[in-house]
Amino acid sequence: MTNKDIKKKKLPKVSGLAIAAIVFAVLALSATVILLMNKWELAMKLNGADIMHLEYGTSYKEEGATCVYTGTWLPFIRDEVEVTETGSVDDTKTGTYTLTYTADYKNEHAEMIRTVIIEDTQPPRIVLESDPDSYTPYNHEYEEEGFKAEDNYDGDLSEKVKAEEKDGKVYYTVSDSSGNTASVVRTINYDDRKGPVITLSGGDSVTVYVGDKFSHEWFAEDDVDGDLSEDVKITSDVDTSKPGEYTVTYTISDSHGNESVATKTVTVKEKPKNSDPPAGEGATTVYLTFDDGPSQYTEQLLGILDQYNVKATFFTTSAYPGYAYCMAKEAAAGHTVAVHTATHDYAYVYSSEDAYWADFNRQNAVIAEQTGIYSTMFRFPGGSSNTVSRSYNSGIMSRLTQQAANYGYQYFDWNVSSGDAGETTDTSVVYSNVVNGIAACARAGVPAVVLQHDTKGYSVAAVASIIEWGLENGYTFAALTPGSYAPHHGVNN
Repeated sequence: MTNKDIKKKKLPKVSGLAIAAIVFAVLALSATVILLMNKWELAMKLNGADIMHLEYGTSYKEEGATCVYTGTWLPFIRDEVEVTETGSVDDTKTGTYTLTYTADYKNEHAEMIRTVIIEDTQPPRIVLESDPDSYTPYNHEYEEEGFKAEDNYDGDLSEKVKAEEKDGKVYYTVSDSSGNTASVVRTINYDDRKGPVITLSGGDSVTVYVGDKFSHEWFAEDDVDGDLSEDVKITSDVDTSKPGEYTVTYTISDSHGNESVATKTVTVKEKPKNSDPPAGEGATTVYLTFDDGPSQYTEQLLGILDQYNVKATFFTTSAYPGYAYCMAKEAAAGHTVAVHTATHDYAYVYSSEDAYWADFNRQNAVIAEQTGIYSTMFRFPGGSSNTVSRSYNSGIMSRLTQQAANYGYQYFDWNVSSGDAGETTDTSVVYSNVVNGIAACARAGVPAVVLQHDTKGYSVAAVASIIEWGLENGYTFAALTPGSYAPHHGVNN
């Protein structure tokens, strides 16, 4: 067969419509494949960071999250999905807060978490208080001027500040609850601006009598140097042989040149003397009486009484037999020596009337041995108003006071108490009790019968001042006699 024999075959013609159909079929097939291969899912995105650090004091602003339902091959096909937020942030408290964002759509679930950390990174602030005129004396510990500590989160931390003094400085530190620490340093201002303080015993004025020795004590103390008493320089023109007014000057300087000066005025005058008692006693008559002696203080007392020409009354005991000789000295000096009790044993003397008078007579015999005479004057142990006798014999005081009168004896209680029988051991209190009591008796228009004890050194030490006060205020001192004013207490047994 030759070429000529071969008849060309013609391809069939394809129309445009057919071509379009073929293209559509291909596209449809492709879309079906894409749809079958596409994976649908929920896509969530947080607005802002997933971990946020926020300084305390800054307000937290919630930015939220977004979510869409979309495919992996056709991302432009999407549905907006509502996001649910759970959890909260309290920006007024430090801590770590968790916020959870969730979305659910067509059986799909999405979830994301945001962590918000509210933190305090600011340290506290310590403010030191300071007085420009304040200083610390050398060699002294620093006295805190004051400080305050404030924290932006914890508030007032002043009580938690630790202060340490070292090498002339004070180091202050404080930490807040977040561990932030603050510290400041104060330099201590050391100085010495005060002079020593001079203290003069007896005050800045004193009175002494002609012929007496002027004795004085002083103490000087400095806030830096301490006791400077031995370094005090004294200038004095006191002459106790002549009445007049004199001055003693005390001067001292400390190690930083601060000087202090003190002066004492010394008045020298003639010693007052007790005048002879008037013929009759009156409201200005004072009877000093002393119980329970003689003792180790009696001779000292006799010397004081002699200086002022004052006579007194001694209600004696035999409690200190080694001093019995003092009764003779008392009588020889013109004082009255009377009976108090030999034993001062309440249980014995108030056991019966016979026991009381036996004790009385025993002591009166000692008085007669020392003075040459028996006494008709006495003072009951505890006074006529005592109640201790009730414990030993009911009604005995009523009987004894009546018997004393029958025997011709006079007993003396007192209307001024010094308080030295147990109320006080202070000489100044004894003095006050006595002079106030004397003045009260004068206002009442009766003589003062004063109770003291010459067995008490602190009470004897007040006698000179009592006498001086009395003489300067117009009183006369005398010894009791059988006919003297005799205060009697109410009998209580």
